[in-house]
Amino acid sequence: MNRKEIWRVAVGLLLTGALAGCQVPGTGSEGEPEPGPPGESSDGGPGEPRRTIPPQLLECGAPDSGDKGAGEEQIDLTDARVAADARWMIPAGYTEADGYYDDLAYEQQTFLVTLVPDEPGYDTLDLLGIVGYEGLDWGNLARECGQVPVVAMLERVQQYQDALGSEALNEPQVTEVAGLPAVTQDMRIPNYDFRGYWLFSQTELLFLGCQWTSGSAQPEIERSCRELVASVVVG
Repeated sequence: MNRKEIWRVAVGLLLTGALAGCQVPGTGSEGEPEPGPPGESSDGGPGEPRRTIPPQLLECGAPDSGDKGAGEEQIDLTDARVAADARWMIPAGYTEADGYYDDLAYEQQTFLVTLVPDEPGYDTLDLLGIVGYEGLDWGNLARECGQVPVVAMLERVQQYQDALGSEALNEPQVTEVAGLPAVTQDMRIPNYDFRGYWLFSQTELLFLGCQWTSGSAQPEIERSCRELVASVVVG
């Protein structure tokens, strides 16, 4: 088997071709996510205006206490197992592919899933990737109530970007994946561009990476990326 270069988006890693893929118990199948125990909801209140920062941004403690996280915008870190208990649907027209592995994990990897288009004509680097990590340690950034400043999450993604040596194509934004706060950003490295989603919890990280090698492949990868991200559930 010829070795082939592989996507390097996950948390600032260089991923290279492998001899065999990894099989992940319990991952979703095409068209139907596998059921899991119901997770906690993080929805905001009704009638709230649209905003960049989702409603999980809270102050630790009573709203008017001002004794924790004062002056810093805080974000709730769920204690859910966002990697171990994650489920998703494989986008239509995609198949799970072997031959990829995470060569230089920044965090402790628990699984890697690579999805490639069924249609011919796409580069081997036009793909979607889902990677799970555990053992995250927020150190002194963590709060007693399981919160960190928003800037801490953005800085951690910046660390991944620096390790990868990528060029940021836009500013990182706080968004939602599976109803939980996450960070998204577009980046560029030689051979391809990618869009990453980093879903953090107190101890785990779920990374979703969608990459394309050409302008002609970009619309399809972006379409399937939206479908993948929207299908993710935790719990």
